[in-house]
Amino acid sequence: MRTEFSLRDLEIFHAIATTGSTRQAAVQLGLTQSAVSHALARLEESLKIRLFARENQRLQITAAGRYMLNEAILLMGNLARIEEDLFVLQDSGVASLKLGCAPGLGHRFGPALVQRYLQAHPGIAVSLDVAASGRLIADVEAGRLDMALVSYEVHEPNLLFAPMVAARMRVLMPAASALAEKAELELTDLDGQTLIKPIQSDHLIYRDNSLRRLLRHELQSSLSSMGAMIEMTGGLSLVNAITAADLCENPKLVSRPFALEQWFNFYLVYKQELKSNRLIGDVRLALAQVVEAMQQREDCAGALRLPAV
Repeated sequence: MRTEFSLRDLEIFHAIATTGSTRQAAVQLGLTQSAVSHALARLEESLKIRLFARENQRLQITAAGRYMLNEAILLMGNLARIEEDLFVLQDSGVASLKLGCAPGLGHRFGPALVQRYLQAHPGIAVSLDVAASGRLIADVEAGRLDMALVSYEVHEPNLLFAPMVAARMRVLMPAASALAEKAELELTDLDGQTLIKPIQSDHLIYRDNSLRRLLRHELQSSLSSMGAMIEMTGGLSLVNAITAADLCENPKLVSRPFALEQWFNFYLVYKQELKSNRLIGDVRLALAQVVEAMQQREDCAGALRLPAV
């Protein structure tokens, strides 16, 4: 049977249970003790159960009261969260952002994007998932992600792919490598070197089939372990300028331009229904700011391009 009581009655019950008396609860809530006592009586009558035992003019919470207190704490916490989310929603148009990014952007670029977005929109809950582009696209389509930065576009009628940034290929190598003395590497410089292929970005590096035939890779590595693989093997890898810059936060690694000019393209994928949502513009602005900051780095100068406005 459904009972009738108000959230205010529940709040008063919570105050009584946590302070230990109707008098202290009244002081805490700014009510009269009589009003607090009447609210408790009304709640117990509605529930048809005693929440407190009266012993020597003192209140002792019952088993039912303790259960009710635990549930009241959860409920009041949820109500506070809902209120906060609605405030954020009214202010920024969204209460949360579920973002994904391809592995090549997952080291520092993705977290930097989140940080920049939160600086402009504090209070919004943000999650960042790093995964292969194919899975990210599927997650956006299924609604598990709001949007994602991916390394290629596909034809899906209900998805939009907006070009976000292009990053030039660079050669990533140990700082101790003799090739690190060169300002730019030629294809012939790779002869005799141990080449490590990034597993997740095969389709990006080898758009030129002649380059595919010329380069013979001895090792493969996920981008998450690429830095350590280069350190331990002394090998080289061809990666985009963003990944190279992020991995070169490790002083044992450096990157150099590659004479063969090839570019990696990254896209922001989201559902058609979000096309006019201000969230898209806010994320694009934060992303542009991160890219512009990276362009000030020596190893990214001329290696990153934003789409024309």
